[in-house]
Amino acid sequence: MIIKKVEDDGTCFAECKEIQASANRQYDLKNVKTKLLNINNTNIQYVCNESLLDILKSNQDLSEDSILKAEEKHSDLLPAVYEGGLKIWECTYDLLDYLSENQVDFKDKSVLDLGCGAGILGIYSLLHQARCCWFQDYNQDVIDNITIPNIELNCKESLDRCRFFSGDWHSFVDLSEKNYPGKKFDYILSSETIYNTGYYKKLHLVFEKLLAKNGVVLLAAKSFYFGVGGGVHLYQDFMDSQKVLKHTSCWQSTEGVKREILKLEFL
Repeated sequence: MIIKKVEDDGTCFAECKEIQASANRQYDLKNVKTKLLNINNTNIQYVCNESLLDILKSNQDLSEDSILKAEEKHSDLLPAVYEGGLKIWECTYDLLDYLSENQVDFKDKSVLDLGCGAGILGIYSLLHQARCCWFQDYNQDVIDNITIPNIELNCKESLDRCRFFSGDWHSFVDLSEKNYPGKKFDYILSSETIYNTGYYKKLHLVFEKLLAKNGVVLLAAKSFYFGVGGGVHLYQDFMDSQKVLKHTSCWQSTEGVKREILKLEFL
């Protein structure tokens, strides 16, 4: 059951909760088709979207599933309902390539895959010996039916080093500080999470409260999100106004839609 709360401005949000692995998946993993992603000899297997949708559509008990609601409306985003977790977004591939090409060292590091969707970034860190990884996405349906299955496909033996959370970012910080006081992350990995300027304050709160003192945020995003309003430069301006984090553009695309990877650290 998703518990919704209301902000002071009247907007609703899903309260964060921790999710137990294997408790809520709506299908047998053996019945879903998968695809393979190769990042410089690191192979990551993941659930095929089309196959998953076919399975979910065949289940008459899932009329309230947020993934199906978005599919019915042919939308990648339904604010405060579904935030795009089914799709592996373009900037995720950018960040994977960056991690590989720069040989980012995850050995014995604590990692947060924020806005994880399919969980590909966190899975990559686990395959490269991260000590632990937390996965957070707005939608529990995404965590149950996509994120956790993908971890089982790639590194099932690492499940005991993972924790899973669904819901709003501010609520996620509150839950983390209550249930895991002092928990900090060496790396926070996040892709395509700055498309909505209305979320900037909450996103910044996660970085401020959960990043280790000498930790690093790697944030991949488009320079501008047409039709939504956010983008890299707007988020840089927001960070500058907060005077908590410094930011460096460590990669930019050379073709197509302009995309960047930002490295964030405490001032």
